[in-house]
Amino acid sequence: MTLYFDTKVQFLDSEAISTVSSWHPVEPIFAVASYSNERGGSVTIFDDTGIPLRDVSFPVHATSQATVLTWHPERKILLTGWENGEIHAWFEGKRDFATINGPHKSPIMLLEFSEKGGRVITADAMGVLTGWRFDGQTQFLTMFNHDLRDPLLHITFRKSIQSASSKELTNLARAAVAGDEAALDQLTSWRPRTAVRNLAHASVHDNYCFYACTQAGILYYINQTGTCTEIVRGDSIPIMQILWHPKQDSIVILMEDITIGHYEVDTNGQITELDRVKLSGKVSGSKSAITWVAGCALAILTGDLSVRIWDIETNDNYVLSMELSAGSDRSATGTDRPPVSAVALEAFTCVAYCADTQTLSAGTSQGNLYTWRRAAGAYGRSYTNSENQWQLTNVTPVRGTIKSLVWGTTEANRPCMMVNCLSSVFILKEQSLLSAHARNVWATQKKSNELLVRHANGREVILHTDISITHLALNELHIVVTNGRTIAVYRIDQAGTMRNSTGRLASTGGVTNDTVNGEADGNTLVVAFVDSFAVECVAVYLYEQSIVALGTEQVKIYSLSGIILQEIAFNGNEGKPIGVDLVGPYLTVFTLHGYIRLYDVSRHDIRLLQPPKNAYDLFEKFGEIIMARTNANGTYVAFTIANEQLLPDGKLYLWNLESNVLSSREFHTHEPAGRGRWLKETSEHSTIASSGHTCLPVGFFWDAEDSRLLACESKPLPRQQSSVRALQPESQIHVLFVDGQKSELAELEVLEPRTDGPGEQLELIGLCVPHLIVLRRNEIARLSLRDFKGLDTCDLATREMVLNFSLNVAQENMDQAFSCIRSLRSDTVWANLARLCVQTGRLDVAKVCLGHLRRARSVRALRRATEDATLEPEARVAVLAIELGMMDEAEALYKRCGRYDLLNKLYQASGRFEEALEVAEHFDRVHLRNTYHRYAEWLKECGKTQKAIQYYERTSSLMHNISQLLMDDPAALKQYMQGTSDPELLRWWAQYVESSGDMEGAFKIYQRSGDWFSQVRILCFIGQVGRADEIARASGDRAACYHLGRYYENSGKLQEAIQFYTRAQTYGNAVRICKENDLPDDLWTVACTARARDKASAAAYFEESGDYRRAVELYHRAGMLHKAVEMAFRSQQPESLQVIASELDASSDPDLVARCADFFVGIEQPYKAVQLLANARQLARALAVCAEHRVPVTETLAELLTPGKEDLPEGERIALLLRLGDILQEQGDYHAATKKFTQAGDRVRAMKSLLKSGDTDKIIFFAGMSRQKDVYVMAANYLQALNWQNDAKILKNIVTFYTKGQAYSQLANFYANCAQAEIDEFRDYDKALNALQEAVKSLSRASPGSNSSQPAALDTLQLAMAEVRRVIELQDATERREYSNVIKLIKVRLEERQDPPPPVRVWDLLALLVECLVATGQHSEALYYVRELAQRKPDWYHQELLDKAVLDRLVAETGVNLEPYVNVAKVKRPTTATISTMSDDEEIQEVFE
Repeated sequence: MTLYFDTKVQFLDSEAISTVSSWHPVEPIFAVASYSNERGGSVTIFDDTGIPLRDVSFPVHATSQATVLTWHPERKILLTGWENGEIHAWFEGKRDFATINGPHKSPIMLLEFSEKGGRVITADAMGVLTGWRFDGQTQFLTMFNHDLRDPLLHITFRKSIQSASSKELTNLARAAVAGDEAALDQLTSWRPRTAVRNLAHASVHDNYCFYACTQAGILYYINQTGTCTEIVRGDSIPIMQILWHPKQDSIVILMEDITIGHYEVDTNGQITELDRVKLSGKVSGSKSAITWVAGCALAILTGDLSVRIWDIETNDNYVLSMELSAGSDRSATGTDRPPVSAVALEAFTCVAYCADTQTLSAGTSQGNLYTWRRAAGAYGRSYTNSENQWQLTNVTPVRGTIKSLVWGTTEANRPCMMVNCLSSVFILKEQSLLSAHARNVWATQKKSNELLVRHANGREVILHTDISITHLALNELHIVVTNGRTIAVYRIDQAGTMRNSTGRLASTGGVTNDTVNGEADGNTLVVAFVDSFAVECVAVYLYEQSIVALGTEQVKIYSLSGIILQEIAFNGNEGKPIGVDLVGPYLTVFTLHGYIRLYDVSRHDIRLLQPPKNAYDLFEKFGEIIMARTNANGTYVAFTIANEQLLPDGKLYLWNLESNVLSSREFHTHEPAGRGRWLKETSEHSTIASSGHTCLPVGFFWDAEDSRLLACESKPLPRQQSSVRALQPESQIHVLFVDGQKSELAELEVLEPRTDGPGEQLELIGLCVPHLIVLRRNEIARLSLRDFKGLDTCDLATREMVLNFSLNVAQENMDQAFSCIRSLRSDTVWANLARLCVQTGRLDVAKVCLGHLRRARSVRALRRATEDATLEPEARVAVLAIELGMMDEAEALYKRCGRYDLLNKLYQASGRFEEALEVAEHFDRVHLRNTYHRYAEWLKECGKTQKAIQYYERTSSLMHNISQLLMDDPAALKQYMQGTSDPELLRWWAQYVESSGDMEGAFKIYQRSGDWFSQVRILCFIGQVGRADEIARASGDRAACYHLGRYYENSGKLQEAIQFYTRAQTYGNAVRICKENDLPDDLWTVACTARARDKASAAAYFEESGDYRRAVELYHRAGMLHKAVEMAFRSQQPESLQVIASELDASSDPDLVARCADFFVGIEQPYKAVQLLANARQLARALAVCAEHRVPVTETLAELLTPGKEDLPEGERIALLLRLGDILQEQGDYHAATKKFTQAGDRVRAMKSLLKSGDTDKIIFFAGMSRQKDVYVMAANYLQALNWQNDAKILKNIVTFYTKGQAYSQLANFYANCAQAEIDEFRDYDKALNALQEAVKSLSRASPGSNSSQPAALDTLQLAMAEVRRVIELQDATERREYSNVIKLIKVRLEERQDPPPPVRVWDLLALLVECLVATGQHSEALYYVRELAQRKPDWYHQELLDKAVLDRLVAETGVNLEPYVNVAKVKRPTTATISTMSDDEEIQEVFE
């Protein structure tokens, strides 16, 4: 809801024609070059209001005019180029323009600054190109000069893609609005006043490289040093425009034939084509024929009345719509204009884009300005077509052909447009629609100088003013308007009898009435002009007879006649005032530097309520105050702020002036219809969780009279979702009140204003209890608060009572709430209170309210709901809502508590069957068919037969309902039956037709329904038995076969009857026929497939007839085993008996099992007897039979003979397992016997059995698993009998098992044997000593009382160890070549004539002696001892007691032949296991069972 107001720029020469114009990129100033015949050419600089700057001497040239204007990108520096080749510059703060001397002699055609302004490029009509360096002060120095000899058409500097700070600001903005760059503009019209324009350029490095294109179609690239390179030489097609891509290093080139090329740029300026598009049309010569829009899309003018958009990234290509969007007002412009005619020659001449508001504007040759607004992505919307993103919002007429169009910024940092026509220049500013409101009178702006003033009594008037209205204020008696320079005052005569001193009355119906004696209509509100006076101001406010005017530097208070009453000045520390608000007598002023001042203007001398407060002291992250308002008694201030990034922080703050306490409130989207505060007590957390999306407060207002109430409008920030929503954002209006105890804002109610269309918006503009004041369709509307519905015209006392009641209810003070309205007798109030009980859940209060309303039936329904224990609290409240007609609330309550069954009933009772069906199909499927039936019944009552039939078909009672529905209309019934496929319904219809005697027709219907029985029945009736036989055989239907079987039996066709009785599975009838007609073969065939009862009957027949084989078989199949066995015994049928026995189990009769077993034993088949007894779980007898008859027990039979843990008592079970183990052991199956002994728990017997098997691996495994001492010892004893000398694993297991079995004496004996073996086999006394030491350790671990000979054994071991050590010492001395000592000691030992004790051997000593004697040269003596060695150990040579080298030396020295004493055969020493493989420190511990 905005208007465009145009301001015509007033040149110093009224006859001047504007030629060139330029708006500063970031500052609110612009320059216009003009020409007149009287003065010649001139350049004028204006501010954003269209007034020339003061204290500046503008250049004037009598014969030349300015051809080009350009601004420095950051500073207020203007360069102008002239027809005579001169260049003039204006610097901020300078009065006169400075002249820049250059080489140009022809008209300056191009003049461009680089991105940071460090370099300037000029080009003239002769093709001379000059580069200048700007020193940052006032000097421009020539850097290079090129004579290209071809006029240049365009220059584009190379730009940085995006600076880091710019990206940071962009990311912050996107984070604030959830990724939608335009959402902030569409949510709120606020813009920061703080100067941050240069922040985005802080880190950009100036790039001096640029492209230049000529008339001949040549593209040049000039680098930073000024070197010129030819890049492209076209086909003499001029390049009209070059744009640098905003996101990547690439350029877009527009040629004169509307060929647009997209090229990638490398570091040297060379280009590579990425894409090329040829459009139809022509370029009109404008330098603004293309422009970037919405990121990476191009807006293109094609020489006609259309704007084409080409998205380079997605390659979308479409034309913008020329139809005004819904909700746009063609007359909502700032000028009076005729309708836009479809002129064939009208075409767009220029285009410009504003990125801040995402607005695209294009001007035409007929003076029409078209404005499109992009709405893509905002508020969660998505569009299937890209062109739908743009809506044409305004068509504004201006006078003359639009030559150029430029977007700029105003002093208030708001976008504006400068439109340059040949005859004049206009500034178009977008302004929100103005409105003002008091309790009984309000005004709405219709045009730039027109107001609609309306009174509460229905009278209204159109007020025309002489000025364009930029702000207004009113009270009950006066209206004040301003255009920023002048304030006009009007008086309102509510009685209609007033006439002002000048006799000027406001006009009505849009027609001005300036007659002195003009009379007003009796139904017309009279508004008279009072006075006007000049004031420079931004906004005006009105309190009684005082006008508060907000200026750019200070705030002034005027009387209605223009007399200055007070001036409020601000120092440099506080900054300029940027906002003012007036509520009653309390004035709130906030400044650019964050200071807040509060005044009381009710007196002649205004009073400062408290010292100025700086917002930087109140907030950690503060940027700027958006709006601040004081309540009606001056105790609280509410305000919104922007953060450090100058983005709204999304909170509403409340400042308690008395306690200096600051609190804040955030806004979230509320639940849809049915929301209620009464759930807050029980499920506050769920309410918080469900209030999902964050909202931005965009406007708030205190109540004009009650200091406790405040209204705030919030809009949800956009969320990313794909669902298409309304074109405008949804909004919520929160009515809040001040909780005095907590100094916080609490919620009283939330309104979600409903709009009639997607283009319609509601805007909150005030709060005046009992109404919310909103702007709807450019008109003020008053929305009643929830508790005041029906009380719009109540008196002050009633209003106070109801308001106090509402606040107490919001604070959950129900008792005080009752006391507020106890004296009221209005049914409306009590009805509103009863409705409020739906929100609060107070059923006790609701009963009182219904009593006051005299609604006894509702009280009874509510009492029954309260007493019903099956109803949830929400469901009980829903009953109250239904009684009050609040169906939406009841619906929401049922949904909240999950009672979809009750919701289904509610929909049905309300006639909303479509919604009832939806609920039943998704949430209440238990009652789905019932819902279908109820809906069909309702449709039946409404006469909608066909639709009723559709829903009857979905129920389970189709036959009854359809027959009742169509019985009165036979034709319709027949038609329906011809189209239905329901079998049950078709059978009913066939029976109906059959009852009428139409057998053929009934037969056909029975065929459709698939009723085979009825088909056979009718065919038999009409005598077509063959056809009936075919149908019965093909269908296999039992009923049909039975009927046909009876028919054949009655006809005497017994075989066919038996056959069809069998097909019908009525075997009794078939058996009966066979028995009656003596058909034994047929009887046997039927009985084999018949039931048990029929089998028994047939068996009795065969028994009587002497056919015992069949009788036994049938008795067996019938389950009569005793009977079958008896007959098998009598008839001597062992084969049949075997079959019967195979099916016996534990549940069979023991006597029967015993008889069968005896039978098998008697016929010498004991295995089958054992198997039978095992299956019957008679295990003891089965084992006895096994033992007696030596039945081989297989693995399967053994498992079968194994009793389960739950089959027998533990003692009997163990005895059976031991018996089974003995049998298996006797049969040589030691492994199976071991398994059974183990299952019996006798592991010793199990090990004994396993030892008999000789399976070493299993013996070792079983010993390790058994964990019993005896088992360990038995396993070790077994292993000791093996070849443990050659298997280290067996050796280790022997030691381990003796240790675990704690048989230390046996272990010591084993170690002693090991020592003897080491010496006997390998003469390794060292290992023998280790073994003896281990034996001593083992023997010492044995308990003293376990072996009486333990001390003697220890002594023997010690003696043996001593002898072994002596031998080891002798061997060591021999290795040290102490031969004499060794010889002496050995001789002494031999002279004792007593052999050394085991394990030392005397021949080892003799061999050592011989070796020493040979080594000392005593060969004869050595030969003597060799002979003695041979006598004592005949196989000494085989044992290699002497090395061959020693013997060879002895033979060589003595010459004696040793052949009689030796055998040359050698014994190879094997690799053996040694005792050293056991660690001395290894200790084995075992826990036994």
